[in-house]
Amino acid sequence: MAGRLRILVNLLGAEVRLKQEVSLDLPSPGLKDVLRALKDGLGAPLGKFLKDDLSPAEGCAVLLNGRNIGSLGAGGQEVRDGDEITFTVLVAGG
Repeated sequence: MAGRLRILVNLLGAEVRLKQEVSLDLPSPGLKDVLRALKDGLGAPLGKFLKDDLSPAEGCAVLLNGRNIGSLGAGGQEVRDGDEITFTVLVAGG
């Protein structure tokens, strides 16, 4: 049982900026469970970054402690107390 997790959440986009510590009571520290709880709790702002299936929206990235969640193996899909999750818009240009 995971219990209470305190995580730092960052939202970085053209229309939204947020840095907030969030406490969650979850039965599992799995990344998908944490993302679902955050989407349910933060609502509309997070909807710009996550699709309904909790994958990043087009042009967005989700980072767990600075690492893109798409590059994490199964062992990296667990969130621990004090972790940082960043939702950001990808920027490219030259």
